[in-house]
Amino acid sequence: MTLRFGKYKGKQFNNTPKSYQNWLLKQDWFKAPRQDKPLHQKLNGWDGHSQKGQAIYDDIFNQEKAQAESLDKISGMYDEGGMYYGI
Repeated sequence: MTLRFGKYKGKQFNNTPKSYQNWLLKQDWFKAPRQDKPLHQKLNGWDGHSQKGQAIYDDIFNQEKAQAESLDKISGMYDEGGMYYGI
């Protein structure tokens, strides 16, 4: 990665002194934003009993349902009034 700021601007991160690399990686403003896990990964180990797991499961179901409806509309299985023309 080429640095776009600071004392070593224009240099590759790997070509900077180790002390600078360590310092930079500890800076909050430099850290990449944390990505949320996909919903399926959040269910890992769910035993089917907790409310939090059930909420995640319901969110997955609703996302997949909305995705399927979008694909059906794109494929022409529904008319503009929502009438289904499936097989």
